[in-house]
Amino acid sequence: MKKIFWIAILVALFVPKANADEGMWLMSQIDRQLFELMEKKGLKLNQNEIYNPESIALSDAIVAIDGGMCSGSIISEKGLMITNHHCAYGDIHSLSTSEHNYLENGFWAMDMTQEMPIKGKSVTFLRGIADVTDLVNHIIDSLDAAGPRGLFFMNKVASVVDERFQSNPYEKSLSSEWRGSKYLLYFYETFSDVRLVGAPPAQIGAFGGETDNWGWPQHKGDFAIYRVYSAPDGSPAEYSDKNIPFAPKRFLTVSSKGVEENDFTMIMGYPGRTNRYSSSFEIKEKFEVLNPIVNSVRRSKLEVWKKYMDKSDEIRLKYADKYFGISNYTDYAKWENLCIDRFDVISKVEEREKMLLEWIGATPERLEKYGKVLDKLQKGYAMKADAEKHKGYFQESLVRGAEFIGIGQRFMGITRFLEREKKDSFDLSFPRAKEFYNIAKDLFASADVEADRELFKVMLGYYLREVPDSFYAESFKTLLQKFDNNVTAIADYIYDNSVVTDKARLEEFFSATRSVQDILNDPVIEVVNTISIREFNQQLSSIEKESGISLSEQRRLYVHAMYEMQKEMGMNAYPDANSTMRFTFGEVGGIDPRDAVKYHYLTTSKGILEKEDPSNYEFRIGDKLRDALEKEDWGRWGKDGVLYVNFMSDNDITGGNSGSAVLNGKGELIGLAFDGNRESMAGDLYFVEGYTKCVNVDIRYVMWVVEHYAGAANLIEEMVID
Repeated sequence: MKKIFWIAILVALFVPKANADEGMWLMSQIDRQLFELMEKKGLKLNQNEIYNPESIALSDAIVAIDGGMCSGSIISEKGLMITNHHCAYGDIHSLSTSEHNYLENGFWAMDMTQEMPIKGKSVTFLRGIADVTDLVNHIIDSLDAAGPRGLFFMNKVASVVDERFQSNPYEKSLSSEWRGSKYLLYFYETFSDVRLVGAPPAQIGAFGGETDNWGWPQHKGDFAIYRVYSAPDGSPAEYSDKNIPFAPKRFLTVSSKGVEENDFTMIMGYPGRTNRYSSSFEIKEKFEVLNPIVNSVRRSKLEVWKKYMDKSDEIRLKYADKYFGISNYTDYAKWENLCIDRFDVISKVEEREKMLLEWIGATPERLEKYGKVLDKLQKGYAMKADAEKHKGYFQESLVRGAEFIGIGQRFMGITRFLEREKKDSFDLSFPRAKEFYNIAKDLFASADVEADRELFKVMLGYYLREVPDSFYAESFKTLLQKFDNNVTAIADYIYDNSVVTDKARLEEFFSATRSVQDILNDPVIEVVNTISIREFNQQLSSIEKESGISLSEQRRLYVHAMYEMQKEMGMNAYPDANSTMRFTFGEVGGIDPRDAVKYHYLTTSKGILEKEDPSNYEFRIGDKLRDALEKEDWGRWGKDGVLYVNFMSDNDITGGNSGSAVLNGKGELIGLAFDGNRESMAGDLYFVEGYTKCVNVDIRYVMWVVEHYAGAANLIEEMVID
């Protein structure tokens, strides 16, 4: 899922007959009962072949990419790793130039010498898990006895836990499940020499673009291939030409057999974040306040960018990666709200809370511990609604708005460092000035000044309409009065005069010694000095202090109560996703999304040709792909004269699962998860039975692109194909 994280069958609380396969299970939760259910659905492996802390299992082929931003899997004994194209999008973009535009033309290494290292890229393997709940609770009690908890209390706890496991050679990460009801310690091994091996052009990897995002039918070849390298002794190492291809403990076999309806599927990956233990009040805030802000402001931002991207390939390349990243969550916010409304999620959670109230009221001990939780949550969220709205509009319009205005904060920051060092003048020998100068200069290569000028006009309009003037600094009020609140005039004044909005003015400014006042006189400072996020947070803190309600504490108690109730009532319960490895299983199948509409579970190459539109960037395919598709030479990757492209299953996923391997009952690779469907967009809050689907690229299409379109038979030869 683009930007895409998963877990849980809290649905058991909503729908008593919910199936146990709905969920993002901890690897340690795969018990005999769960395993027997998987066997009935088509699993052909034994339990230890999936996850085995004492030996080698499928989980040893599964990786977290860049700390869990995406998932991937190892597919050869020489360290080939496969994930989604949209997970590799930023890397491909960073390597692209106008002369070598790998986003538009694709990239294929025909031997290892052509593979391209990616600075900062990492791949992480899970090497073990330990339940340390009792130990952590003991440490917490000990630290509590020593004094009040500070801001970094849990960091202290994690540090003590780390000391207890010093003899273990792996990286360690402490994870809280159910907001502290259980603590697990994860052991990891991270490799940081990762090189790009193959990526199809955007016309394959991102076919359908924003239009098809979260939709069905889709026809994306959403994949990219990397190789993991290690030191000669097999240990993790920074990039070096002396490194060798990583030899994995386990790699996946690629299946050429394809999928049929009701086939068993399973996924292991690193879902980032779900909130299925959210209270009805928290969901209301997202539905009524946060999602509308994100959708409206970011959509306006994307419209400005697209207008300029359509004007030239040079501007498109500048904004391609940024547009891609922002558009995904913009659509998500829109469809999440539609699904919250359509599936009456808030009412269903309120019904769950009625059950919780009855359970709490059944004993005096529970009443003492949890009796006021729901009332306090309701009051706390109601009191901060307006303040949260103002903060949201500030963040989206000014903090995350126009980029040349955004770096104005860094420009202003130079003055703070000068004050700290008691200096009133500076030049490029001053480290903070040099750092800012380089950042500002680089921005001209990744952003268009005129596009940014128009964007600022739109963003400033949002800020003036939605944020009360009580948050405006006096200098900003003076600026508004000077231009009679005319956003166009204000924007033109700043962009025509500021040091940061013109490369020649920037270079001239930093070519001489300057004073603090020179910075303060810059027009951009009149905007960025208006307010800081700190003041919005202070308002929220004041509201919380006035109410006497700590929402973080009440949310913790709420989740603890839910967890205890589930355990006592024998319900299936898994914790929210938190970027640790999770397991989900289900079946291949289509969906009936609305009345009189049925969607098949497979799409074919025919659909690519049907959607082709040379006048629409998202649906152009180019002569090479068109000729290859029309030729219909599918080789071993077709079936009965048909090449299948994408398929749907009902695995439970969320962001972070992007690139996860979809496996059949024998543990063979049949596809890669890359998206959810629009009917599932409330899934991070609530699992809707029958409507939540996982959209996958069929591995047969991936292999056809590699072998027949790209001609990269060298990669196919590395893999084990069944």
